Amino acid sequence: MECRIASTEIEQTAVLRQRHDVFVEEFNFFAPKDAIQKLEYDQYDTYALLFGVWEEDNLIASCRLILPNCPFGLPTLTSMQIDSEKFKNDQTTAEISRITIASTQRGFRKTIRILQIMQQEINRISAEYAIVQWVGAVGPAFLRLLNQSRLPYRPIGPLQLHIGAERYPIILTLQEYTSSLKETR
Repeated sequence: MECRIASTEIEQTAVLRQRHDVFVEEFNFFAPKDAIQKLEYDQYDTYALLFGVWEEDNLIASCRLILPNCPFGLPTLTSMQIDSEKFKNDQTTAEISRITIASTQRGFRKTIRILQIMQQEINRISAEYAIVQWVGAVGPAFLRLLNQSRLPYRPIGPLQLHIGAERYPIILTLQEYTSSLKETR
């Protein structure tokens, strides 16, 4: 299993197609944008790095990292209620979103390993951009799964309706992530 940036057009298309399969067809979070090619994308993808997790040549999971230079801002921070005591906007922040895992790959242990591998690679790439914290929006069950994966994301606002479901705005700082790695050794 390997996580890396989807750098070729073929890899990027595979990620966007997987997002369509999961977010449009399986969970109905979004209306189809490209019914012919079956791709899911939005304006943030231009300012994001697409990551894929491959097992041999098969894409089994993906996510994106929206970079701090996005002119629209980060979706979680611009569209959700954030507690200013829990989130300080004085650090370079990126957003992890559109996390997908192929339905055939969603066993508990495998999902945990996929999430850990994704975060490791995001952390490695984030160093190149001086990113020291990551935000996102997840439902309560997915937040528990992240924490069970030893990824200590924590809410920075109340549970609220976001993209058709109740979600928490969450954060993980580089310091918290690094500390969690030391605790697991």
